[in-house]
Amino acid sequence: MISTQIRAFLRSWVLDCLGSFSKPAPGIHILNGHRIQEEPEPDTFSHLLNELSQYAEFIKIEDAVQGIIHHEQPDKPLIAFTFDDGFMECYDYFAPVLEEYGVNALFFVNPNYVEGDPYYIDHFNKNIVMTPNKRPMRWEQLKELSERGHIIGAHTMDHYMINTDNKETLKHQICDCKRAIEANIGKACDYFAFPYGKLTHANQLSIDIACQQYKYVFSQSDYKHYFSFGNRVINRRHFEPFWPHRHVFYFLSCHKTY
Repeated sequence: MISTQIRAFLRSWVLDCLGSFSKPAPGIHILNGHRIQEEPEPDTFSHLLNELSQYAEFIKIEDAVQGIIHHEQPDKPLIAFTFDDGFMECYDYFAPVLEEYGVNALFFVNPNYVEGDPYYIDHFNKNIVMTPNKRPMRWEQLKELSERGHIIGAHTMDHYMINTDNKETLKHQICDCKRAIEANIGKACDYFAFPYGKLTHANQLSIDIACQQYKYVFSQSDYKHYFSFGNRVINRRHFEPFWPHRHVFYFLSCHKTY
């Protein structure tokens, strides 16, 4: 049996090789990340954008969404960014770097994490998102980002997997999340991304509720296709800002279809 370490090494080696010959394909790409790898290494995102900018154009997330909704097929690669979970590095690093390129990001947040006490935050980090030692952005930072042109989206109250049939739980996690963000940001919350991101992490009932509440709903799956769930959900491509640029280039090299 191949060990986890060997499997990870082989995967990285294959992506290095494939990425060396790959370039972002024409189309609208939405990259979705979460975090930096180590607190002392915020420059990796800046380096990644520098590499990508030589082969693609960065655009605002609302322009990317509208292009996808209208089934546009640009003749060059266009890239927009979203980030899930609302870690503090979104405010400290990702937003300022994107602003240097004249674009914004869409930050999907969990209100109970935003407002959490130390016990809730520690539990959320270690047991829900499996990313210890993170700090959440608070409403003060989120409101400022909104005023700077970024968009704040909903990610359920507690990073809840919405593939349950409990309608009341779904309404709380999906609908109350929208109300909490709007009350604290002072703007309409039109964007929702369901946690964990695979299509199996949501169901028809939860998507129905989300689409009734929000203009735009996102997954993090089935990236070769722009839509899932009967053209009701926009698919994003997972990446992390610390990934080698060759890996990101390979993922962006696929030709997407409507």
